Amino acid sequence: MSWLLALLVGLVLALLLTPIVEKIAPRIGALDRPALRHVHEKVTPTGGGLAIFAAFWLAVVVSGAFRHTPEIVGIFVGSVVLVAVCLADDIRKLHWAPRLASQIIVAIIVVHWGVQIEGITNPLALWGGGPYLALGRWSGPLTVFWIVFMINAINWIDGLDGLAAGVCAIAAATFTIMAISGGLGVVGVLGAAIAGACLGFLPYNFSPARIFMGDTGAMFLGYMLAYISISGPFKSTTVLAVLVPFLVMGVPIYDTLITGIKRIAQGKPVYNADRTHLHHRLLDRGLSVTQTVLIYYAITGVLCALALGLWWH
Repeated sequence: MSWLLALLVGLVLALLLTPIVEKIAPRIGALDRPALRHVHEKVTPTGGGLAIFAAFWLAVVVSGAFRHTPEIVGIFVGSVVLVAVCLADDIRKLHWAPRLASQIIVAIIVVHWGVQIEGITNPLALWGGGPYLALGRWSGPLTVFWIVFMINAINWIDGLDGLAAGVCAIAAATFTIMAISGGLGVVGVLGAAIAGACLGFLPYNFSPARIFMGDTGAMFLGYMLAYISISGPFKSTTVLAVLVPFLVMGVPIYDTLITGIKRIAQGKPVYNADRTHLHHRLLDRGLSVTQTVLIYYAITGVLCALALGLWWH
């Protein structure tokens, strides 16, 4: 039952720590001011991801998962580096280059500690060929790409009150169910701790938000979900299991790919922030912030249900 302990501890700690971070944020300059592409209309404390980060790792320690997974030390070191850079970005608005560099560095740290996508299931195995495709020398680079991609995917959907926290809670809960049913107890504990921390943060972040998670929270959540997906569904050799993480993370993956393609087609830098995200387009159609966020939750829930169906099948 360690996963249940991690869920409850993460939730309670996030509930307790978020108001503290909310009071500290203005004193250190972690404030998000309204801009053309932003939806909020007032200066709001940001950097709330510190509460999620602290609640998660304390929940992991309390649950005992830290001493059962050697690679988790590398995950922790990478998360500290990433959160430190992201907090600086929430305070001073760094250029995209050092942010991307930090993402690549923490991904390499994870790979160095032995976390790699060594292979993927062959979706064409039903029509011939082996059930498993070994990646060989591409294992490390593909793992780094996946981690960096997911870090940015979660960060890019963090544009509305409660959006990223809710989507990540649903995705993490789904990975937890998969991990427990597949005998991956430690991965289940990590997923439960993420879900609990997001749920504990959500009451302060749902519209109208009292505090934003900022890059500190969004990138940390993307980082952890990328690791969990590598350690869970990607390890399976079941036909079609390769689709599982893409379904669970389908909403942020879709938004990132479509937004990136549009920016490239328009000759804009990929990191050039604008209002081309799916949630912006829904708002432009007359939906409220709450309606848009609930639509995201519903789509994520449906995709996660499909992923669970594939996983159990």
